[in-house]
Amino acid sequence: MTNTFEPGTLPATPAIPAEKPISNAYRTYVLVALAVVGFMCSVDKVVISMFMEPIKKEFLLTDTQLGLMTGLAFSLLGGLVSVPLARMADRGNRKWIIFLSFAVWTLMTGVSGMATSFMFLLAARIGVGVGEAGCVPATHSMLGDYYPRALRGRAYAAHFSGVYLGMLGGMLGGGILVQTVGWRLGFIWLGVAGMIMALIFHFTVREPLRVDQPPPSTLGKSIWTQLGDLRCFFMLVFAFAFVGLAGAVAAWLPSYFERAFKMTPMAIGLGLGLGIGLASGIGALVGGQLTVRYAKGSRTWGARYSAWVSWGVLIPLIGSFYVPNPIVAMALLFVAFGVAGTLAGPVFGTVQDLVAPQARATAVAIIGVVGVVIGQGMGPLCVGVLSDMLQTGGDVGGLRLSMTIVALINLFTGLFFWLLSRRIGRVYGDTPA
Repeated sequence: MTNTFEPGTLPATPAIPAEKPISNAYRTYVLVALAVVGFMCSVDKVVISMFMEPIKKEFLLTDTQLGLMTGLAFSLLGGLVSVPLARMADRGNRKWIIFLSFAVWTLMTGVSGMATSFMFLLAARIGVGVGEAGCVPATHSMLGDYYPRALRGRAYAAHFSGVYLGMLGGMLGGGILVQTVGWRLGFIWLGVAGMIMALIFHFTVREPLRVDQPPPSTLGKSIWTQLGDLRCFFMLVFAFAFVGLAGAVAAWLPSYFERAFKMTPMAIGLGLGLGIGLASGIGALVGGQLTVRYAKGSRTWGARYSAWVSWGVLIPLIGSFYVPNPIVAMALLFVAFGVAGTLAGPVFGTVQDLVAPQARATAVAIIGVVGVVIGQGMGPLCVGVLSDMLQTGGDVGGLRLSMTIVALINLFTGLFFWLLSRRIGRVYGDTPA
């Protein structure tokens, strides 16, 4: 996708010596390594969804407390620290930021298994959220320098396929762990595995040169100037926030299937891992190919495509809450998350297209803050609060209705993407320069 800014004339400070050329094979290795980091980030984030029911029983928690632990408390502080970490990534060594973030969140994942109370576990999960905050912005910035513009949509999609496959790993692996060794040892084992992977990443990945130079018009300017047209940028921010808010129902799907169909954790983990994780990973790869093919000739294509996808996925998603058969429900989820997964390439390709090169990580972080706090933070909590309010003698009906209400917020996601496409066309024109 063509960036709307013209290349500048002042070189950025090189992060590695120019005499070390990056081969295609090594560039692919780095992409795989970053996908593995994203995989573990997703595993440690979603695995608690598979542990929710035994944790609820051990600590005698309400659905509101579960929503707080998996949503707002986990996301709020992490979202806030992501912006300064992103500014560091735009100016400093991104490899070190990713490595240290990886090490911190895996350490806190292991500590989660040692919790003796709800507040202890809540604090540990906040630590996981803070650790993960530095990973995504630095990763996007690094990929932007390893891959040329024409291939970035595909690279981001490949990275997100790792993230989505982490949902498969977290749900399937979490189901196996909770049914075999319990949630405490499950957290500890994940912490040890993550620390080993963090060390491998640190010793095998190097920091790339910053190949896209800042345009002269943005040098010395504030970050708001570097974000391009602010109306475009904030339309994208709110669209992403509503994506996260509606998609937060996924955190409650393990509990829903256990309560509605009395399924075992392993069966739930396998079904949801395939229906959410694998489907989203396949969708991300498809979305990357679509972006490379169609977005290169249209700046507005990504936003328009995202609008129609946001509206279309509601049919299979909400339908999965009401069918009486768990296999049919899983199949509908596979369709919903497979289609939704195609958004990764178009959305983040659009981000790269609109902002200055030296603001990439910060732009992703700002989008992430709003998406994490409003979406991932408020979403699970809203579902939990509504579920407690709507209980009528059983805990399935209230949970189903609360998930439906929150999922319908995706109508606003499509609206913001559609408005964004029109704004991009007016400000930048549809055809890239």
